[in-house]
Amino acid sequence: MSARTTLNPDGTALPELLGRLAFRPEDAAAFTDCLRAFTDADWATVERLHGLLAARVGLLEDRPNPLHGEPIDHPLAPELLGLAALVAAAPQVQHELVRRGVTPDVAWRSVADLGQQVAVHRRVHGRFGFGTTGWNAPNFAGGLVWLGRLQYTLERDEVFGWVLGCHIPETGSLTPAAVDDSFRQARHLADTAFADFPISRITCESWLLDPSMVARLDPASNMARFAGRFTRYGTPRDGRRDALYFGFHRETRSGQHVDLASLPRATSLQRAVLAQLDAGGVVVQRGWAPLPTDGLPTDDLTG
Repeated sequence: MSARTTLNPDGTALPELLGRLAFRPEDAAAFTDCLRAFTDADWATVERLHGLLAARVGLLEDRPNPLHGEPIDHPLAPELLGLAALVAAAPQVQHELVRRGVTPDVAWRSVADLGQQVAVHRRVHGRFGFGTTGWNAPNFAGGLVWLGRLQYTLERDEVFGWVLGCHIPETGSLTPAAVDDSFRQARHLADTAFADFPISRITCESWLLDPSMVARLDPASNMARFAGRFTRYGTPRDGRRDALYFGFHRETRSGQHVDLASLPRATSLQRAVLAQLDAGGVVVQRGWAPLPTDGLPTDDLTG
């Protein structure tokens, strides 16, 4: 099916698709209005981008961005053409995950990371748009699965070989029980849907693993206990942008100034981040954890 058919703004299928992709009502309405304003040239670009994405579905051996260097921006919204191509490709990605043995509901939730990223863009910028084509396009090969509280991407680590990269979406508390449950499901994922890859570890690369920042937290806190699951390795990199973007929804990618004194200090994590930024800066640190020995998920991942 062509991208233009899938994205027909006056059809009955698009609202259902955007709902499955977890678009908030205001974002779904804004996206649909943008589609109605597309020119034939816009649609031609989206069709071409959609073809690039579709050609990569199922090719998990590496993680290139098939839209790198392509014209994804639009006067109506940032990265709009890339977003449209990703929405059009989402059903094919969902089918690929199901083909690998993931249940349909888990597969839809996994591609619904797209709607979450649109929502985060609105929180940061106060308007509809998109800013994570570089993240979502590689994952649309079929290598991202959302299991409970955490997401996992199939990755090739230069130290450990094939791993499940762990990512933390903005969806609530990071309780030990929720993390344990997700890790168990990740074990099952590695043994089933990604059984053709010799996965031995879960890795995480995040500002939330900054050892100096974590040392400022209560050791019994959810965040400190999560960080404590990982053995740190590799060279850290500057994490100021990550901490401000994900911790406070402030963008600094283009050199924007953020007044730290104006930021909220309502949580212990916010206070720890700001204290560490004042003390010399936050870093993004890599860490690894073993896959659990048991892979019996609380939710039936593969039916």
